[in-house]
Amino acid sequence: MRKFVGLAIALVGVVAVSAVAIAGEAGPSPSGQIQGLEASHSPNKASKKKKKVGTRVTITLNLKKTDGTQPSPTIDSVVTLPKGMGLNYTKFVQCDKAKLESQGPKGCPSKSKVGSGKLTAGAEPVIPSVQGTITAFNGKNKTYLLYVVPEISSPLVIPGKLKGNVLDFDVPLVPTLPGQPNATLTFFQVKTGGKTKKGKKKYNYLENPTKCPSAGYPWKIAFKYENGESLTPTDNAPCKK
Repeated sequence: MRKFVGLAIALVGVVAVSAVAIAGEAGPSPSGQIQGLEASHSPNKASKKKKKVGTRVTITLNLKKTDGTQPSPTIDSVVTLPKGMGLNYTKFVQCDKAKLESQGPKGCPSKSKVGSGKLTAGAEPVIPSVQGTITAFNGKNKTYLLYVVPEISSPLVIPGKLKGNVLDFDVPLVPTLPGQPNATLTFFQVKTGGKTKKGKKKYNYLENPTKCPSAGYPWKIAFKYENGESLTPTDNAPCKK
């Protein structure tokens, strides 16, 4: 079960959208899956052209089925950030993925750490629930690295590739026992942000957009599942001008 943590990216987590149950949820899918998404910014005040507002973003995901059985695992996750959000990853120290894999967090500069979180995965009927911790690092070549430590398995590094305002993760399937279903991420939460200094100037890893829509900052994460279904929940993080 070493790679069950890859399901955490469902962070992060791609096309068809089922009927929305409530705000922040998509589904149910034909098989009864419901994917939840909640996003928040702290602080949430909009930036100004000459005065950027640094923020920490918390993303919370929940996956369930209407009949209470284990959902189908996520195999792909694409995160669309709010338009105009500032990304200062080039100003931050970078973590090398290979060193993170071989040495853990001590293999990366402390200032490359940009987030932390937790997750829960189900592997029924083998293991009903498995917990894990997440540490996020600013990686090389426009990558966002998640270092995940499950309570019963080896650590795993999952990279997300940034292109524009989209962060794309491939989610590996995680076998349990022969003949049994793959493990499924059911809960994921990570907070990302931080500050750094380059020369005499200070930078925030994330900055709020200059526009605060009446509905809030729009977030979208598109998911594909092992059973062939897709769900794309959206959520508007509260903001103020």
